[in-house]
Formats: sequence, C-alpha cells, structure tokens
Amino acid sequence: MKSYQWLLFPTLLILNLTLTGCPEPEKVVFSCETNSNEESVTKVKYQDKTRDLIVWKRTEFVKAGFPPQRRCQEVTPKLQTAYNNGTLKSLTWGYTEAENNPNKRFKSLCTPTGKDCHTLILTLLESDDPDVELKAFTAVLNGDASQAYQNSSCAVKNGSNLTCTVDIFKVFNK
Repeated sequence: MKSYQWLLFPTLLILNLTLTGCPEPEKVVFSCETNSNEESVTKVKYQDKTRDLIVWKRTEFVKAGFPPQRRCQEVTPKLQTAYNNGTLKSLTWGYTEAENNPNKRFKSLCTPTGKDCHTLILTLLESDDPDVELKAFTAVLNGDASQAYQNSSCAVKNGSNLTCTVDIFKVFNK
C-alpha cells in the first residue's frame, strides 16, 4: 500500500459526512414583488414558506423620487445584506449621509455597530419619530405588527439610541 492510500478512506468518509450529515444553514431570502393589488411587497422566504413582510404604501417619499415601488427595490436588498452579514439581529436609528452630499444627513433605521449604523436599512422623513418608526418596523420584521408600540424587545443600551431585537424567523410562526 502506498503511503497516501491510507488517507483515501478517512478523507472520503469525512467528505461524505460533510455533504450528507450536516444540515444546510438557515437560508432566508428577501424579494421585492408586486401583489395582486399592484402594490410593491417585500417578501421573505425560508425553506418552503413565503410571507409578505412589508406592503409599501407610504407616498410621502414620492417628491424625493422614492415611490413605494422604488423603496421596495431599495430596501429589500438592504435587508438581505444585513441578514447575510449577520447584523439583522437588532435595529437602531441614527443618521446617514446623503451619497451625493456629505453635508446632508438623514434619519435612518440601520443595524447597529456600537453607537454607529452598520447597514443602512430604511431612510426616514425628518418629521418621523425615529423611536416610533423603529418599534413599528421591528414589529413587522418580528411578524407581529399589532405589537408595534408595545414592543418589549426594544431598549436604550449604553446611552445610545433605542435598539430593538429582531428575530426574522418569528414571521414564519404566524
């Protein structure tokens, strides 16, 4: 027996166990689609279940060039990015700079890193109460929009802005 042949069986056994014995990681997919009412909807899919997550109806952003369809198309990939990079476990609010004007800042919902925003999710209007919007958006992501203003998963931590815990898998339990 050649010296490398004794490694063949254990290597094949480990490879087989890796490919067949380990479950696939939890894969969540967000998509922006149009429903039967011609409304833009952010959907979330996990395994064989798909749920409507956000029906985009708010029109106050139209003047700024962000009608509901565009907001759906802009926000949905940001949710996917935050999920993929592991930061969609909590949300906070903060200020983000405009892409084309660093002197202009917008209130935004984002995933936190310390006291700063890590992944921008959603821009708010200046007139919006960010704590109220954060609680409402977190409740939607947690699958219970009826609890938007009684959200017990939200608290002020370390003197920073309100931060809320997100468990996207709760959406599939409803």
